Amino acid sequence: MDQKLERTLGFLTENLRIYREEGKRIVMTSSFQTQSVPLLHLISEYFREVEVLFIDTGFLFSETYSFKNELEKKFQLKVRVLESESTYVQQRDSRGLFLYASDATRCCQINKVDPLNNYLQPGDVWISGVRRDQTSVRNAMKPIEADPRGIIRLHPMLDWTASDIYRYLNLYELPRHPLEFAGYESIGCVPCTHPCGANGDRGGRWLGSQKTECGLHTENKKG
Repeated sequence: MDQKLERTLGFLTENLRIYREEGKRIVMTSSFQTQSVPLLHLISEYFREVEVLFIDTGFLFSETYSFKNELEKKFQLKVRVLESESTYVQQRDSRGLFLYASDATRCCQINKVDPLNNYLQPGDVWISGVRRDQTSVRNAMKPIEADPRGIIRLHPMLDWTASDIYRYLNLYELPRHPLEFAGYESIGCVPCTHPCGANGDRGGRWLGSQKTECGLHTENKKG
């Protein structure tokens, strides 16, 4: 744990120093679930100037909003809330169903991907807490990537495992998302999140479909 933590801190310290000297805007996205806590804690301890982006889809669990408020206060984070420009009325299909029920990918695009795309600017540095052990898409990621817009993506937690996350939480006695105790290990929007059971930490997301990503980490990628 100590060596992995040192490597992570070294990676962030060196790269953020360079990007600050280049005058780049540095932001971090967070879903404010248990898996998010170690990186949020590191940012709060060592990189307090980093703005934390919270994408509010309007369909999140009430527990997520409460946990976000708790961590924001506890860690004294600089949080900016991003929201979709589309109203609920505009998010229904021809049958009157919400898009999350008929086209989950489109729903994610409107409520997560578009708000972030509208905020990020060419040259920004975007930190996220993705890990290789979460999905096959994330397993193929590199610590530093750039997309066609010129946005630099930093993945400091890429080599961390779920076990590393919990060792860190226990070491620093950090809080956990309240729904974790009800069997939710990966928590997104209410309609598309279920207890994961034996399906892995993201097994409860978009249950019954082949979907594993909302699009934040797959859209605007090179190659």
